[in-house]
Amino acid sequence: MSRLQSPIPLVVIVGPTASGKSSLALRLAESLGAEIVACDAMQVRAGLPLLTAKPTPHELARIPHHLIGAFGADEPATAARYAEQADDVIAAIHARGKRVILCGGTGLYLRALCEGLVATPKADPEIRVRLRAQAETEGIAALHAQLAEIDEASAARISKADYVRIERALEVYELTGKTMTDWHRENQAERAQGPRYQTIRIGLDPGPETLRERIAVRTQSWLDDGLCEEVASHHAQHGPMQFPPLGYQQVLRHLYGTGSEHLDQESMLREICQKTAQYARRQRIWFRSEPGIAWYEDGVQVDSTHIDAGSISIPPSEEVPYVM
Repeated sequence: MSRLQSPIPLVVIVGPTASGKSSLALRLAESLGAEIVACDAMQVRAGLPLLTAKPTPHELARIPHHLIGAFGADEPATAARYAEQADDVIAAIHARGKRVILCGGTGLYLRALCEGLVATPKADPEIRVRLRAQAETEGIAALHAQLAEIDEASAARISKADYVRIERALEVYELTGKTMTDWHRENQAERAQGPRYQTIRIGLDPGPETLRERIAVRTQSWLDDGLCEEVASHHAQHGPMQFPPLGYQQVLRHLYGTGSEHLDQESMLREICQKTAQYARRQRIWFRSEPGIAWYEDGVQVDSTHIDAGSISIPPSEEVPYVM
């Protein structure tokens, strides 16, 4: 990936789920004459519009949205692939003389697009099959110990239970002869050359208690609007999902689970809310560590006079409702 794709700053709206990002992005896009690019690992996958909180048909009619449902439901939607597609979309929007608003809750997508990722090689199915077999027979801890022998720094960073990252580190070393620590060191030198995009970053975070309340209200509204029917229809057409979104498994257990696996509606609602709140907490931790974000507790009232080429000044407003 090359550096600095465009001198025009992207307006970036981030934060945990249910913080009000989509509502703000719509109003700001209308004010700026901008178009919205999704930066959310669930929204970029096709299908399940309720469960993945995709924009409604009315919202899509108000402002052009891009990369919503751009990847198949079971198609790998890696950060690198996302950044490649987002580059093309952003270039096309700028060519039309429009501003870009990047909106979503997937921090790794934002980092890949704006700063770049470690350019490690593609996955090797044969190596992964062998490593999984080894993990099943010897345990994940044995693979972690193997990693510690070749890359002590990576082993120190990666949990002994984090099989995905252990597998990737061992795979990259076998493919290239270089450790993940070596790859990260080289990537840091590249990133020192500057960002891929200039950004103006807005963060929404009303706090854990408010988020839990909003998640509960939103999840109940999805159920009222036909969430169970949506999941049942998707499951009937496509079978089990390889990359299920939050809440998918709980709905399946409510619909088809038996014995201890069955969830009644109240238990399903409670478990979806718990899982979503945990996800929101991880998002909050990630974005709070990202630099350059102007944070607001709740929805903000904005117009184009509050954003210029390099700064942001947005007065708070208590009258703006949240959407997601």
